[in-house]
Amino acid sequence: MESLSLQQQQQRRMEGEPASKRSRLEHHRGFSDGSSFHMEDLPEEIQPLVLSLLSLKEAARTSLVSKNWRKLWTRYPNLCFDGSKDESADMASVKIERAKFIETANSIIKQHSGIGLNKFSVRWYSHLMESDILNRWICFAAASKAKIIDLNLWPQGNHVGPTKQVLHFPLEALGAQDHPFIQCLFLTNVSIKPHSDICGFTKLRSLHLHCIQIIGDLLGLLLNCPSLEDLEVIACSGVTDLNIPHQLDKLRHLVISNMRIQMVELHVPNLSRFGYNGGTAIPIVLHGCSKLQKATLTFHRTWLEEDNNKVLGHVFHGIPSISAVKVLHVHASMHTNYPVWSSQVHTLTTRPACMFLNLRHLTYEILFFTKAPNRYSGILQLSQYLAFAPQLETLELHMAYHVSVSRCWHGEGVSYSMHRHDHLKTVYMSGFRCFRAQVALLCSILEMGAVLEQVTIEPMVRIPYSCDLLNLGIPRDKICEWAHRTSERFGKVITVAERPEQRCSYAISVERL
Repeated sequence: MESLSLQQQQQRRMEGEPASKRSRLEHHRGFSDGSSFHMEDLPEEIQPLVLSLLSLKEAARTSLVSKNWRKLWTRYPNLCFDGSKDESADMASVKIERAKFIETANSIIKQHSGIGLNKFSVRWYSHLMESDILNRWICFAAASKAKIIDLNLWPQGNHVGPTKQVLHFPLEALGAQDHPFIQCLFLTNVSIKPHSDICGFTKLRSLHLHCIQIIGDLLGLLLNCPSLEDLEVIACSGVTDLNIPHQLDKLRHLVISNMRIQMVELHVPNLSRFGYNGGTAIPIVLHGCSKLQKATLTFHRTWLEEDNNKVLGHVFHGIPSISAVKVLHVHASMHTNYPVWSSQVHTLTTRPACMFLNLRHLTYEILFFTKAPNRYSGILQLSQYLAFAPQLETLELHMAYHVSVSRCWHGEGVSYSMHRHDHLKTVYMSGFRCFRAQVALLCSILEMGAVLEQVTIEPMVRIPYSCDLLNLGIPRDKICEWAHRTSERFGKVITVAERPEQRCSYAISVERL
């Protein structure tokens, strides 16, 4: 008998199957045949998911494919309008682009059914937006019960903080529906009028206020956000004191930056990440934040030289309530015009109020403004403050000296009085130029680090916002020579890194000893 083809064999098997099973086989067979596959073959609950993987423009084009796709398009989940890259120099082009942007957005919003809207986002220039247009768009997002609303109205130029004339964002529109729906609200460069009677925010998990003109009661708004987990308040006006109440017991992440406030007080027991950017004169009090995992603190440079030179210890003296932290990252500046070397600068006049017993990873980024780096011993304060973190395992110190001409210190380096560290394993210093205070600090660490496993110094300045000119004319050979001598002196390997993937050649030979 003549052998049957594969297709004929499959057909006979299917004829012998029950009708229900045969129907399923035919359905799956259609998927394997690309020419017979249609979007309608997918389950209805999967179709919107597939559409959401397309960009807004790609999804709009699908409405031309078929009536079914056109119906799907009206339920596209993420409406994101970005006109921030379209600004032109001449006024005629600006008017054309503005009209085109508004027309496109209005057309898409008009076609949308309002069903299944997950995210509504607008990124545009504030001077091109009008209040009535903004209100219509926000009312649409609210009526559609968008879970995420992201409104970023960029100011002209590089202005920091809310501009003088900003559009008003109607918070009340988000509470006008039958039940709360908003989960994430991100606002930039608008004004808001919060009050204690506001509603519709009980599901809100993330609130980012950037460059916002706050007219009213911010605390009243926060008290109506019991589900809040993530809060950022950056460069906003209208707030003098920032008090985070204990009712926000779900808050995990908090960032406060560039705020003209007089005090920060937190009652947040479950806070795990905290970020602060501002002056050292502002009291920061964290009540009961025993679960704090990571803190990032950036202290502004002041005109008072005395305040700048105390900034390294401000973490330990000024904010003792963060003592539960495990990972601490500090950005600071130190300034002195005419330094005089003092071997007593490391002596503490006042001891910190508490120990940082949980601290495992400490990072300092320090900008030094001095005309004579070899006469400035301010960084030696760290040799004493490290004693208040007895469980420290990793120390990163990134330094940038703003000097036009500098020379390495040719002395051997005196190791100052320092507590023994029985857990410190890794030390990394960038911007290391063998200045006198750098040498003294590292020698102290080498002498008292009982279990040191990896010590790396990098001549390159790695602080992101530092000037590139600081990496010109690095005396690399002299730094390598010093590292070799010091390695032999303390019997511990010192690696000199040029780039993350490279090492100084001598360091490899030292490691083999």
